[in-house]
Formats: sequence, structure tokens, C-alpha cells
Amino acid sequence: MTLELSVVRDDVLAIEADVLLLKYAQGHYGAEETVAMQLVQHGLCSEADVSPSEGQHRMVSTRSEIPARNVLFLGVQRLRHFRYREMRQFARRAIEVIATAQRPVQTLATTVHGAGYGLDFEEAFRWLMIGFQQGLTTHPVPGLQRLVFVERNARRYEILKSMAADTELVMPAVTSSPSIETPTAPPLEPQRKKSVFVAMPFTDEFEDVYQFGIYSAVKECGYICEKVNESVFTGPIMEQITDGIRNCSFVVADLTLERPNVYLEVGFAWGQKKPVILVAREGQRLHFDVSGYKCIFYKNIGGLAKSLTAAIRDMYGTGSPAGD
Repeated sequence: MTLELSVVRDDVLAIEADVLLLKYAQGHYGAEETVAMQLVQHGLCSEADVSPSEGQHRMVSTRSEIPARNVLFLGVQRLRHFRYREMRQFARRAIEVIATAQRPVQTLATTVHGAGYGLDFEEAFRWLMIGFQQGLTTHPVPGLQRLVFVERNARRYEILKSMAADTELVMPAVTSSPSIETPTAPPLEPQRKKSVFVAMPFTDEFEDVYQFGIYSAVKECGYICEKVNESVFTGPIMEQITDGIRNCSFVVADLTLERPNVYLEVGFAWGQKKPVILVAREGQRLHFDVSGYKCIFYKNIGGLAKSLTAAIRDMYGTGSPAGD
């Protein structure tokens, strides 16, 4: 049976579901924090019930305080270490917990992780879907009919909706007779792609530059695209930045506005012997320490995307799968 897979643009506190699945990364962040605070403040559970240690879980009944009837918190690694493979394990484990609990579940709702702390949300969705399929293959959930992803950001919503339309989630046949087996091949492990880290000003005016000028070019070339967003990141931001640079194939740095954080990240990348593609808006003055390096100057976002795509393909080729 093929499950219904959808993406809705809404708030997690407004979504109707039998189970709302959230992580607890040894600290509350974003949507998880919002839901946890709501449950604790209404006296539905204790702080411990929404803060399971790594490897543990808690199922909290909402008693109609929010539309979701139950919230499942899974304890995972700290945010710095919760990456794509961990997301797959998270999704697989969630299905196992739900199947073992033997509660009637028709609709499971959740979110896509990573966008707020630097990860590529398209890649996160891909690994989550593999995890859900692996979980359903080994632990079918009778009665489960739909999986809903909740996303508030307009652009991410449109992209995820398109990805969901091209993705199939299959529930293996469940039989009550142990003598009848329906073998199901386990889903293939997704290939790991090379990543690109983006260093740029932490301002809202550069969001379109990132989304349409840099992110689109990097994805067009087949790479994972990662950027830490200071405005929504609540963890140890410098650790996340240095991890991203150490793990990437190369860095794209926008030097517009001469922001110290961008120059610092460029210097760190060079110290790690990571290649850097420099870009800047036309007319931008470059500091003496980078003025001798080639820089892509752009007049508009479309021109940036075109020039950056060509530069990536010329210098680094496509983002072929990365080794472990």
C-alpha cells in the first residue's frame, strides 16, 4: 500500500495528526521548543517528559490542547552532531516506536530538520524519507495512511511539496498469518553527496541572494548546500560553522558589505586548505588580504547564479557521492 505523502504550510501547533513526531537534541529548538513549552505550561506533562535522553523517547497525550492527539519526542544527539545519517536513524526509530506502541495511528506529522542550523533541507528530506521507508519495511504500522511534513517557510514549502510529489512511501502488506510472508527488499542506502559551505552576511536582504543566486547554483551542480543562519540558530554557532567548513569540498563566500564573520570564515577555510570561490556585488571594495584573488562580481541575482554555476562546473565538476 502506498501512503499519502504531503507537505503543508502551517504551524506545528495547528496541525491535526494522531502523532506529531519531534526530536529532542538534548536542548529545545524551534518547533520542538514551541510544542514542549505548550505541553508543560498546560500541565500535560513534566519537563522530563519532553526532554528524553539520547536513545530514549516519550509519548505525550495532548488531551486536545493542540490538534495533534499525541506528541512523540525522540531523544537524539546534540544539534551539532544531528546530521543526515542521524536523521535517517531518527525516522526509522520513530516508526519502530510507533509500531511497538500499537496505538491507532492514521496520520503521522513531523518537520524537516536542519534548515535552521546550516544543513541542506532537501538533503534532510531525502534521508528522512529513506529512514521512514526502512522503518516501515521492518515494522509496518497497521492503519497508517498518511505522512505529513509541516513547513512554515514559503520557499522551502514549495520545494518540499514538489519533492513529496515525486516520492513514494510504501507500506508492506501486513498479514495475520505467520506462515505467509511478503518479502520486501530493504530500501537502498542513499548516496552521500559532496557539500559546499556558504559564508555570507547574516541579513534578511541577502536571503534571495542565497536562495536564488547561490543555493540554486550549488544544487544545479549536484552538491549539498549548507549555511549557518545566525538569526535562527541558537546553538554554538562557531562550532557549527567550523564543522561545516571542515566537512565541505569548497566554500562560496559573499564578501559584499565587508562583514567580519565572512572574512573570518574565508581565513579559516584557507587555514584548512579548503578552496574558496569569492563573490561580491559589483562596486564592492575588497580588503587587501583577498584583493589579489579572483572574485565573481555580480550585478544581479540571475547573473550570480549563471556565473557561479559555470565556475563550479569548470573548477570542481559535479557533486559526485562522497566517501565515508
